[in-house]
Amino acid sequence: MQDRTAALRTLLEAENWKAADRETQRLLVDEADIGGYKGVDADEASRIECDLLLAVDDAWTAASRGKFGFSAQNRILAKTIDAGYSTNETWRVFGRSVGWVDGSGWIEADSVDYSTTAPPGHLPWVPGIGTAVNTGRSYEGFTSFYNRYNSCKS
Repeated sequence: MQDRTAALRTLLEAENWKAADRETQRLLVDEADIGGYKGVDADEASRIECDLLLAVDDAWTAASRGKFGFSAQNRILAKTIDAGYSTNETWRVFGRSVGWVDGSGWIEADSVDYSTTAPPGHLPWVPGIGTAVNTGRSYEGFTSFYNRYNSCKS
């Protein structure tokens, strides 16, 4: 099988975080999107092949020395869930922790921080992978995405 993450790894090795984020989005959307909104929504997250999802995570984790990637995000999410918030509040607290929620709500693409000073877990920008936040299904979309990630890690 051809290495679909070669371009991503090259971008990450160059610390071109913005281009790597866009390449991550392209890889996952190409893998899972079956129509409707352009992106990976709650119903499509399970379509992402584990090999691809884990390869993307490994690339981000290695390039950022553990600061970015789905593994970093998942650790932060686990701590947030363990704190016992309601479902909706869990996602808001998680979003604030990784820098995806500011004082006025979920950030837009132009507010993503592509610097090394971004908060841990800030990249890749999962809301950019899909349309969950914009369609009002953010919590369902995030739950489906991280459930898929966790099932792949098992």
